[in-house]
Amino acid sequence: MKMGIMGGSFNPIHMGHLMMSEYMRSHLGLSKVLFIPTGNAPHKRDYSVSAKERLKMVEIAVADNPYFEVSDVEVTRKNTMYSVDTLNILKETYPDAEFYFFLGSDILQDLKSWKKFRELAQMTRFAVAVRPGFQSISMANIRKEIQFLTHHYGADIVLIDTPRLEISSTNLRNRIRQGKSVKYFLPDDVRTYVWKKRFYRQ
Repeated sequence: MKMGIMGGSFNPIHMGHLMMSEYMRSHLGLSKVLFIPTGNAPHKRDYSVSAKERLKMVEIAVADNPYFEVSDVEVTRKNTMYSVDTLNILKETYPDAEFYFFLGSDILQDLKSWKKFRELAQMTRFAVAVRPGFQSISMANIRKEIQFLTHHYGADIVLIDTPRLEISSTNLRNRIRQGKSVKYFLPDDVRTYVWKKRFYRQ
């Protein structure tokens, strides 16, 4: 079984997350994509919405896609979870799965600083979303970084040209705070839930 891993704060989850995940799933021929909201993130962030509520929003967002599932593996842990910790747990849960860790190309240069990255690189392939014409780093630098990670860490990295859909969770929180519409940015049921719970109003 080939399984995608889509991690993130999802604060809130939006159409960009869903579109990229479905595109990657289809392109790679994955059996499923596992969405994993961060719990106690390694790098402290000011989450205005609790991990359990962010998990709930993800559950609502993916409910109509039979290829999408949600994992609370990070949300339910009190200790800080790193990607390598998460993958170790997933390896035990899905011993026969081949994992594809979804990333944006802007994350590539940070990978070597991740905790136990060499160990992580042996447990998963990395599926890197590339948006032609809208890269924070050049394609030449991206390929150079891939060569470095492959040579020094044995990382297996595949580049995937993905459609450009620029939606930022930060921008959406600001729009909600300012009373602006987020229709078509968020799945309708998530938008209703955010409105009902009065998230991001202050």
